[in-house]
This record gives sequence, structure tokens and C-alpha cells, in this order.
Amino acid sequence: MSLGNRSLTNVRQFNASLRSFSALPRQVQPTVIFVENAEKKRQNNLLGPSNSQFPFPGDVASSMTFNVGTNNKNAVQPATDSQKPKEYRTTSVRALLEESVTAVKLTPGYSPEEIVTEMANPLTEQVEVKALDCPRLLRKDLKHLFPNIDFKDRDVSVLNITQKTENDMSAWSPLMDVERMQLTSGFVKSATSVCSALQQFGYWADFIDPSSGRPYLGDFTNATLFETDERYKTMGFQIEDLGCCKVLRHVLWGTKAFVGTIFTDAPLDCEILQDIVNKINKD
Repeated sequence: MSLGNRSLTNVRQFNASLRSFSALPRQVQPTVIFVENAEKKRQNNLLGPSNSQFPFPGDVASSMTFNVGTNNKNAVQPATDSQKPKEYRTTSVRALLEESVTAVKLTPGYSPEEIVTEMANPLTEQVEVKALDCPRLLRKDLKHLFPNIDFKDRDVSVLNITQKTENDMSAWSPLMDVERMQLTSGFVKSATSVCSALQQFGYWADFIDPSSGRPYLGDFTNATLFETDERYKTMGFQIEDLGCCKVLRHVLWGTKAFVGTIFTDAPLDCEILQDIVNKINKD
């Protein structure tokens, strides 16, 4: 071996010994294998698809690649109810009882219960509607309830829709809670219709959601007006403090009363407002 070759060999060995102590990761380039055939060289299938039309393993392609239709007579169709096994068919409980081994018989005089398709309107019996000018004590707080409305040069009217309840609102019970939810839902629907009618005549109108004490149609605000608020005293109601809570008392129905409040800038003597009051009181 010549001196030059011996020096080159020593340098390679020295560099190899340095690389063995290096902290840098060693990157090994993957080996690419090509298969030789008579026409061309192509990359091994193990390293990726060679033909974009057959991208899946085994040179398999989707039918969409060649626009193959999906309307195949031999395609599997979903089974109809009559074709399904008996244990997967839908049926009624009554039919199961009649077809059972024990031959369950119906009780004499049995009749299926009627399905309730629509709840009765809770605002159809013993309803009182009163329209009045907004009391001064309440008017000064309207800017907090309706912050986007300027009441400086507006006349504000209040409509209180009061209904007699079956349950005493001063004593909680499951029946009272259910009735109150039904009355709240009925009032929201009725008040929405009233406000829509007033707005069609160019008036502003909004109402207080009994469940939250906040305006239903207006923007959110931290101000609230519940039916047990002292300001209801200025509108003809009494507020009783029971110690644990407060309760509204109606002059005729006592604590068996539910009230909802609508605000509008329609004057009391306008035709549309009078028609609304008369219609609800008449019905």
C-alpha cells in the first residue's frame, strides 16, 4: 500500500471514530428498488402505487375512476318489513299480546286512551286583561329593562293579563309547578301575537318573560321585573311577604293568580289596543 492510500485510509477511520461519538441522529436513506422488465423501469409496488388509476394494494381501483354506474340489478336492496325475520318486524304491543302463546285477553270494557294532539289553551277561562298608563315608579326604570328604547317622548301603556289558577301560587307543589309552566307557555304565545299585531300598526311592543323577569323580544339586560316585585303594587296588585318568599295577590282571586305584563307605546285610546283588550276579555 502506498503512503497516499495509507493516509486516506487513516483519515476515513478517524472520521468514522468521531461519528460514533456524535450526538446527532444518523439518517439512513431508504433504499429504492426498481423492477426491470422489457418495456420500462418502475418503482416496486411495496414502496407506493405506480399507477394513479390503481391506487389500492393489488392494483385495485374505485369504480368512480372509470365512471362505472351504481345501478346494478344484482345490488343488495334493503329488506321490506314483510321480508324481515319475525323478530325484527315492528308491531304493536296489543298485536303481540293477541299472538302470544298465553293468549292474553283484554279486560272487558277496555278502550285505548285517546292521544292528546294539542294542549288546551290556558288563556281561555277566567282571564282578566287591564290596560293602564305606565305608573311613574315603573316608568323611570323602563330604561333599564329596555335599554335600546328611548322613552323620553313616548307614551307607555301596560297590559296586564291575569288568569285565575287551579293551584295556590303561594305553596309549591308538583301540580302548581306544572300549571305554572303551562301558563307561562300560554302567555308567551299570546303575548307574542299581541306584540306582533301592535308592531304591524307601527307601535313598539314587548313583554316580560315570567320565567326570567326579562324582556322576551328585546336585548338581554340585567334588570328584571318579576310578578312579586313591589312595583306591581302601583298596578292594582298586592304583594304579600310570607317570610320565605313573596307572593302576588289578586283583588278577587287571591294567591290563585298568574299575571303576565306587556309594554307598548300605543296610547290607551287607540283602536288596535282597545280591540285587543275587548277580544281577550270577551273570549
